[in-house]
Amino acid sequence: MFGMLDYRAHKLFLILFGIPFFILRWVTIIALPFVYLSIGISLAETRILQIGISLLVLFPIEMIWSVVMSYIDKMFMYIFNLFIDVLPADGRTKDESIFVVRGGERAIKALEISNVHPSKWKDEFEDFYGNDFFSMFFKEKISERFHMVRDYYSKNKSLPYNSYALKKLLKSKKMEQSFVELVLTNPTYRGWAVSYTLTLYLLLFNPFAR
Repeated sequence: MFGMLDYRAHKLFLILFGIPFFILRWVTIIALPFVYLSIGISLAETRILQIGISLLVLFPIEMIWSVVMSYIDKMFMYIFNLFIDVLPADGRTKDESIFVVRGGERAIKALEISNVHPSKWKDEFEDFYGNDFFSMFFKEKISERFHMVRDYYSKNKSLPYNSYALKKLLKSKKMEQSFVELVLTNPTYRGWAVSYTLTLYLLLFNPFAR
């Protein structure tokens, strides 16, 4: 077993498992809708029944696939840990170091921000929230929200800071994320949106029908 600092282990983890994870993610997003459709078509002849059956099997299949994915994820991590002893860097805990192995530089930045009170947020932290393609469309809103939170807690340092308090603050200032922003800037929600849109298209139009 080789000892390796977490941020360096991330690069090796990406080389070994980056492509398999990428393929599995797109199987989840793109392939599953075709599975729902094929089950509906195989079990019924009328379009209404096909659509109904496809919708009925959607959530059970998603749950089963989620369990399968979790075991695959654990298997990859187990294999990796057989050969690499991940060493926490910069005072991180063991769990945080595993988070860094999976997420790399973005995970490091997320941990740094989460461990700093908003009153001490650096200007560079703002880039963390708006440095991907979809966030560019909401850059002004993200910047306004970032500075509002930092200024608010700079003036109210004694107030509790947690996810609930932050959500309540954003709501009171009418600065919470819109549904569109939430879907587009969150990779998980974005994947769901693509998958369910494709599912709806296949069920309604069945482009492969003869």
